[in-house]
Amino acid sequence: MIKNTLHALDERIEEMDTKYKRIVGNLAANLAATTLKVRTRYFHRVGVSGKGVLKIYDNIKGFPEHKIFQGGKTYPVIVRHSNSLSADDDARLDARGAALRILSDELDNKTPLLDLTLKTGKAFYARTISDFATWLVCGLAAREAQVERMPHVRDAVWTSLRNANSYTELHYYSNICRLFRFADGKEMYVKFKLRPADERITEDSGKVQPIGILPPETGAIPRSEHDTRPLQFLVDDFQKRVISPGGVRYIFQLQFQSVPDDEATRDIALDCTRPWDETEFPYIDVGEITLCENLTREQTEELEFNPFLICHEIDVIRATSASQSASIDHGRSLVYEICQHLRNEEPLPEAWRNLIEQSDVKVDLSGCPIAPQLVKKDTSEVTLARTWYQTSWSTFAQPLLQTFFPYFLLGYTTYAPLKAILILNKTTNYPLYGLLPLFWVTSGLLSALACAVAKWILTTKKKDGGTLPIWSTSLFMETLWQAFRTLVSDNFMDMASGSMLFVLWMRLMGSEVEPGQGVYVDSMGALLNPEMVEIERGGCVGRDALLFGHIYEGGGMVKFGKVSIGEDGFMGSRAVAMPGVVIEEGCSLGALSLAMKEEIVKSRYSN
Repeated sequence: MIKNTLHALDERIEEMDTKYKRIVGNLAANLAATTLKVRTRYFHRVGVSGKGVLKIYDNIKGFPEHKIFQGGKTYPVIVRHSNSLSADDDARLDARGAALRILSDELDNKTPLLDLTLKTGKAFYARTISDFATWLVCGLAAREAQVERMPHVRDAVWTSLRNANSYTELHYYSNICRLFRFADGKEMYVKFKLRPADERITEDSGKVQPIGILPPETGAIPRSEHDTRPLQFLVDDFQKRVISPGGVRYIFQLQFQSVPDDEATRDIALDCTRPWDETEFPYIDVGEITLCENLTREQTEELEFNPFLICHEIDVIRATSASQSASIDHGRSLVYEICQHLRNEEPLPEAWRNLIEQSDVKVDLSGCPIAPQLVKKDTSEVTLARTWYQTSWSTFAQPLLQTFFPYFLLGYTTYAPLKAILILNKTTNYPLYGLLPLFWVTSGLLSALACAVAKWILTTKKKDGGTLPIWSTSLFMETLWQAFRTLVSDNFMDMASGSMLFVLWMRLMGSEVEPGQGVYVDSMGALLNPEMVEIERGGCVGRDALLFGHIYEGGGMVKFGKVSIGEDGFMGSRAVAMPGVVIEEGCSLGALSLAMKEEIVKSRYSN
């Protein structure tokens, strides 16, 4: 993977194939368009929240040792209840939700540890993100045709609807699995559940009997004409129960199974449209939640649940294709965050913005701030304009100097060795052809030394991130030195590439390299800007690779940036690295590859 630090990548997007990206992009764009209009949640808009604690039981039978869910631990929690689609009337028959936030158990720490979104009903109506996106945009007739082919999807829809008298008298299920990693190294798929502490309240509490193939297209069934309860009676009831003696109590349960060995069986286990067999995989009581403090309406509105809150012990199961069962949880975590940023008018990361803009849905993001705040440039001035004397100089004088000046320098460096061998030949009568190799080597070494000296005399030291005007005297002197370096390379040093002598020459000209630390450089392209090159121990640069330490970014300015190769890093033959590129420790930029400006190369050697 190559990561651009200016346009930060999102690993969730990078793991998706093309079709998966397109579906998630279209889904995010559709929901984003609505979010920008109403400035609130798409689903579960109106909610009520309570704060309390989760106490993990001391002894959990059949549950392996886990770092997070250890026996006896206590965590602060927040539970937010809501209706799925009905924002104006709690009496409508609708799916009910329970979003659970588990906070870190450190003292006064309000950092979220885990966000879980649960709802009534043991199953969801869409197996994949593709099914979910299709369900949202198609009409009732198309949905009914779909459930006729898959009757279990119809059951998932109807069993999710509840005629509720109280949020606290319902059972809530996650439907979607997470990956648990236990202390012994074992991995399991896990589902979550909240049930009332009162065991008399069964799973059928508030159950709705089907009255057709599917509910109306709006999803929520209007209240009965004879129902006189207040519009927000569920909100009022929950708040009263929270502050009552003993508060609101739930039992926190887990259902788990070992990760199957083959991919097909794993996909079946992750299918959220089919509940697991509770005889084979029963729910286990893990702890008890007690809520005793109400959150205000403003605090509830500000809550943002992020399904992608993960750690090593509790992970989101990734998907690469929209046809995989895991795609729905993987994809929704991205859509959640995009909509939250838009709702809060927060800067939208470039990777997310690109995902939306490349979708088939046109969304006006002009009013949404983006992550990198661009500097407004004054375009009224033509920054590449030259004066008449600059034009005359660059047309006539500079080319002549770049041609003749290097040869004058080379003549001076070869004069002494040449005169020495001629004198030696005359005084010792040693054959001239036997002395010429000595002349070529010594003159080459002197030329290389003169090139290093000229580097510090003719040019100024460049700084990482620094800039210079493109027509400045400093850059003009740089071109003279580059011409001399090219001549010295062709004359002698090119055949020394790949040796310790070449690395030593780089160091004399300002590169951060250690000749005695196994650094290997086999390319003159590493000397385009020597002081912008950093190679750590064991670093390797292949034949004809180019390490650009400078780039023209417009505005009449040339910008400089360091190219860094970490310990045992590798840059292949004829690869190109632009300013600011970092090849991390033990990582490789392959032959003929290109790393753009300020990218981080993270690909590892294969074993």
